[in-house]
Amino acid sequence: MTMNKCASISYIFSSYIELTRTCHQSCGYCSFFKEDCPLLPIETLGQKLEDLSKRGATEVVFLSGESPQNFPHIQIALNKNGFSSYADYLLEACSMALEKNLMPVLEVGYLDSFTLERFTSAGCSIRINIVSAPLAGTGEALEKSRGRNPSTGRAAIEAMHANQIPYSIGFVIGIGESEEERLKLVADIGRFCTADPYLQDLRILPFQPTPGCSMRERPPLPFNAITRIVEKVREAFPVHHISLPPHLCYRFPELVEAGLNDLGSVPILTGDPVHEKFDVPSFETLKARLEKHNIQLYERDTLSTPAALNRPETFAAASSIRELIERRNLSKLNLIDNDHCFVCGSRNSGGLHIPVHDSIKGHTCSFTWAPGPVYQSYAGIVHGGILSTLMDEAMGYAVMGENSELVAVTADMHIRYLRPTPIGVPLTVAATLVGQRKNMYFARASIILPDGNVLAEAEGRFAEIKKPGELK
Repeated sequence: MTMNKCASISYIFSSYIELTRTCHQSCGYCSFFKEDCPLLPIETLGQKLEDLSKRGATEVVFLSGESPQNFPHIQIALNKNGFSSYADYLLEACSMALEKNLMPVLEVGYLDSFTLERFTSAGCSIRINIVSAPLAGTGEALEKSRGRNPSTGRAAIEAMHANQIPYSIGFVIGIGESEEERLKLVADIGRFCTADPYLQDLRILPFQPTPGCSMRERPPLPFNAITRIVEKVREAFPVHHISLPPHLCYRFPELVEAGLNDLGSVPILTGDPVHEKFDVPSFETLKARLEKHNIQLYERDTLSTPAALNRPETFAAASSIRELIERRNLSKLNLIDNDHCFVCGSRNSGGLHIPVHDSIKGHTCSFTWAPGPVYQSYAGIVHGGILSTLMDEAMGYAVMGENSELVAVTADMHIRYLRPTPIGVPLTVAATLVGQRKNMYFARASIILPDGNVLAEAEGRFAEIKKPGELK
């Protein structure tokens, strides 16, 4: 089996944390930047890292505009957070991530040489996104950008190598360059750094029109053009991971034959702040789409070369991450909470958005919800499937407990509908754990009117699922 015709493809269980959208660049293809965006407080950053670690991420990408410290409001915010520079803030972010066994990645634009020297031992890797043509003419993508061209991209790569910092290269394509220009850049960069021990992987970043960018009317590249650049990157970098964000190219499974062997950092838990309108597929969705093409999906680490893996500052985190990935790849079931649960998920645009997590005490769960007419069956009556879903949710959380001591899935349920449930009336859903036998847990739930009348009852059995870190 060769890498060009591989029957497997890797991904990184990643997440994004947006530090600030403030940026001194104004690239026409970007809708991320915003001049007056605040800086994420360091305390909030710590809370986000804690949450991502608990939910199983192995990598965190710190995302910001370029040189936000040039703006007074960012300087003020840095001072309030106890930092004398933006570099100090980023260094602390990296340290906090490693403490939570999350591999830190910086996507913060280009850093100057003086600043880069401080990140040699920070334990992070850095993303360099490069363009293949100057495009500085009137109306072109880089007309209002500062120093963004192929030469500055190459200089950034040289700076990474000089400071011995692991890095990845992102080829930004489809922003107005010709196919000849983009393919020539790939070939030139390949001759320049394919043997660099600090180069971790290559990312192909196809432009997608998004609201807010000045190029929103520009069509994306056709699939055959993307196929050709994948082939060219594989030719120039025959032994590296080559990725393309799966949410930016629906036909990504078809690119494996052309040389795609990686999906890169898939932000399943947080979505992609740069392309907010593009839903990031879940692990199960990715796996199902690839299996149709007889391609297996497996998880990998952020770092891939000995020069990056053997750094003392990352040894503890890297070892822990490696063990977690090995267990997860061996597991038949990966339960990932990506905030898209139909009942409680805050990121599910079509969900109920009930804050069930705040309604758990010990091993009981009780919350109130008023169903609208979209949840009816017959006129004025709540659909029984919705009632079943609510009781299932409440029992599941009652079993798992206030501190999420365990992870469980529904084995079976028995439901009794006692009387019709009216639309528009506040309903209390109450559940409690009633017993346990080995790894099987038993719970009961009721749906109750404000006057105390019970409308429906359920009993359920829930099977404990060991977390990936506990698998033997």
